[in-house]
Amino acid sequence: MAITRLQELCPVCLASGKNTVAKEKFSFVAPDRNGDLIKVITLECFHVIKKIVPKATPYENMVSNDWKPEVKSCFHKWNKNQCELCGEFKLFKFQVIGATFAEAGLELHKGAGIFDDMGLGKTVQALAVLKYHHAKYCPAMIVTKSAIKFQWFKQIVRWLGPDFGAQIISTSKDFLFPNLKTYIIPYDLLRRFNDKQREKLYELGIKLVILDECQQIKNDTSTRTIEVRKLVSNSPNCKVLPLSATPWKNRGNEFYPALNLMDPIKFYSPQAYVDRWVEYFFDGNSWKMGGIRKPKEFREYTETMIIRREYDEVMEEFPSVNRMKMPVQLDEMEQSIYDDSVGDFVKWYNEHVISGDEDSLGSIELLAKMARLRHITGLAKIPATLGFIEEFIEDTEKKIVVFVHHKDVGTLMQSALTDTNKETNPDWYHLAQEMKEQKIKVFKYGSDLTGTIEGSNLQDEFNNTKRCVLIASTLACGEGIDLQTCADCILHERQWNPQNEDQAAPGRFKRIGQTSNQINITLPEAEGTIDEQLDFIVEDKRGRYHVVMNKTERPTWNESEFARSLAQLIVKKHNEKFKGRPTVNKRTKEQFAEMVAY
Repeated sequence: MAITRLQELCPVCLASGKNTVAKEKFSFVAPDRNGDLIKVITLECFHVIKKIVPKATPYENMVSNDWKPEVKSCFHKWNKNQCELCGEFKLFKFQVIGATFAEAGLELHKGAGIFDDMGLGKTVQALAVLKYHHAKYCPAMIVTKSAIKFQWFKQIVRWLGPDFGAQIISTSKDFLFPNLKTYIIPYDLLRRFNDKQREKLYELGIKLVILDECQQIKNDTSTRTIEVRKLVSNSPNCKVLPLSATPWKNRGNEFYPALNLMDPIKFYSPQAYVDRWVEYFFDGNSWKMGGIRKPKEFREYTETMIIRREYDEVMEEFPSVNRMKMPVQLDEMEQSIYDDSVGDFVKWYNEHVISGDEDSLGSIELLAKMARLRHITGLAKIPATLGFIEEFIEDTEKKIVVFVHHKDVGTLMQSALTDTNKETNPDWYHLAQEMKEQKIKVFKYGSDLTGTIEGSNLQDEFNNTKRCVLIASTLACGEGIDLQTCADCILHERQWNPQNEDQAAPGRFKRIGQTSNQINITLPEAEGTIDEQLDFIVEDKRGRYHVVMNKTERPTWNESEFARSLAQLIVKKHNEKFKGRPTVNKRTKEQFAEMVAY
């Protein structure tokens, strides 16, 4: 049976034989006669529920690897949050506050959400609750993306010790070891269990479900979301702890599944939630769902169950982010090929405008058409990025990461940095030879390594290597990999969505253990190309994204609006460039296909 939402019944009504759904009318927190804080919830049936707010736990005493004798016996000398003697870490003050908040939220509600910015240690805050309250919340199930399962395993051992060593459930046929304190399972694996296997999973008696990257259950009716609900609702006392830097991305209703899991009394109905909190906007053709309609009121309504901090709010110790544009001029042939492709796009787009069906163009179709322009630009910028790398290794003793979007762009760049044959690599063999002589390694991380032991080992090797270059897929590296031993990167190809960019850079670097005071992000920007239009729109979106969790600004951006705005800007710039003169195809289709393989 599909569970479409979690609901709680009023205990007073239930005692008298009535099955009345508990719906919160209002609530407040106040001290009782004993000096304890209690939360008083008045339901719509006018019955009252009281919950005690727990007193603080000494999370500030938590130290990584303190299960090791040499760390346990260390007389720590702290520099910020790292010991100068043993090199281990303790929690930052804001992380102590976050763990304390989660502890209280789990008592007051069915769950509590930690939605801090990327790199602020949501994982360690969740593990702190487990460490000090394992009798209450173990066994715990960490539900995460497959790419991050090994990362979670390492962090559990690091912060909680071998006694908490988790079983990673990789297939629905895995034997489930009983009496462990922690288990790790990917989201997509949950829906592959048959009824018998699912019962074995439920027999583990899970007391706490940690939902890492909880935006994975943004679709209220998806199988993935339903299976998570079943897991949480299997035990009446099971709690839930969602974690995410972006609990919803485009539409406010995507937040409902997580909210319903955390507090079925406040968020008892998806329609009631949408009616009260989600705004709608008119895009010229129809009404569409937007973000949160009353951000300030929403924050107040959820203040005891949701915590969200940005870098600048919580700590000056974290490094700042320095974004630098690197202008790139395409040569005559590259510019001609690019202009021809833009001409084809403009012609296609204008045909829809003339026929009057412009509004029917979906964002997927528009972005797919414009993807060709981004691909051409990414290939054309390779020499500029290689030139930057050459100067970087000559002028510094540091490591650097290059983020790419297209596989062939990364492959060509890797070949240029490693091929020392002058005949096969005529333009860059001297750079490859220099890197070989200086023993500067070149690593490559793509989607094929996501969620694998090999990918985890590559991360460790990169972090343990003083000088190296990592060519990484922006999307594949967006989660599950920590690169805090590096502070310099090149964002070679821009993304449609700035959140995907930020997950990679600065997200992979701005993490606990980063010693640099500044993260340097270099953005090669090809003049007269889609790069310029992307920069204008994407940076505008980045500035607006401080949605309900951060500031009280109303989100006004969505994917459809972005795709349409980008298309219109490309058409406008093309018309301005070729005003009064025809567009001439200077290159043959064979030459075009040779440069870009689609």
